[in-house]
Amino acid sequence: MKRVFLFLFAATVLYVIPVQAQGTDFAGEWSSRCTEDFIARCGMGEQLGDYLGIPLNAAGRMRAETSDVAEWGLPEFQCRPHPSPYQWRAAGNLRITKEINPVSRQLTAYHVAWLRSLDRPIYMDGRPHPPEHAPHTWSGFSTGKWDGKTLVITTTHMKQGYLKDNDVPLSDKAIMHEYWTRHEGLFTITTIVTDPIYLEEPYILSSNYELDTQTELDFFPCTIIEENISAAVPHYLPGKNPYLNDWLTQYGVPEEAARRGGADMMYPEYRLKLKGSK
Repeated sequence: MKRVFLFLFAATVLYVIPVQAQGTDFAGEWSSRCTEDFIARCGMGEQLGDYLGIPLNAAGRMRAETSDVAEWGLPEFQCRPHPSPYQWRAAGNLRITKEINPVSRQLTAYHVAWLRSLDRPIYMDGRPHPPEHAPHTWSGFSTGKWDGKTLVITTTHMKQGYLKDNDVPLSDKAIMHEYWTRHEGLFTITTIVTDPIYLEEPYILSSNYELDTQTELDFFPCTIIEENISAAVPHYLPGKNPYLNDWLTQYGVPEEAARRGGADMMYPEYRLKLKGSK
């Protein structure tokens, strides 16, 4: 009887205390480090017409060129959260917290928050993504799984938005894959965005943050005001946007390089096309 009792006790312990996958702890307060795209992330922001390195297709190019960033002054847009793909590139710090099952003490979700965001849960409990017709949100629906020490995240069901704050478009069919890695106090996020509506190829970016125990995520003091003289929706007709080439003179970029994005601009071979450009 004693042996039977010990066997049952051991079996019970193994049942209620499952072996957890060895991952990396990403919880904490993180400060943005602008070692990539300094002007865009910590300077004046993205330049209108600068779509270098973005694999826009014809529809994406048309959507970007006819957009007027003055739409950010519309009351319904002033307090909208950034879409998840752009959040990593936006200004401000980052907070990641853990949701733990109180009984099993297993990690069930990470919660991510930026300056201009809603709560973004990343579910770690193996739940499936909702069906295609389910509601879309600014953050989308995210699930994560471990690949060694790397956290791999898949996000679907995002609202239509933007990849950059110069109105490079993002459709509600887009899917984002993220790869989180941590090297002591440094946090690197690699994102791969596929969008069958606006992109020719996947759009790949990396961003970095540094652990900062002396900071707290700021409150976002959003107040809606009427900024536009006209109540019309800001826009331009195709070929009528007069500001798309202003950034060329500022940065000394040849006009040929401002072909408004495309998959070929992502690769070193594109430099051969610019030989002799002035």
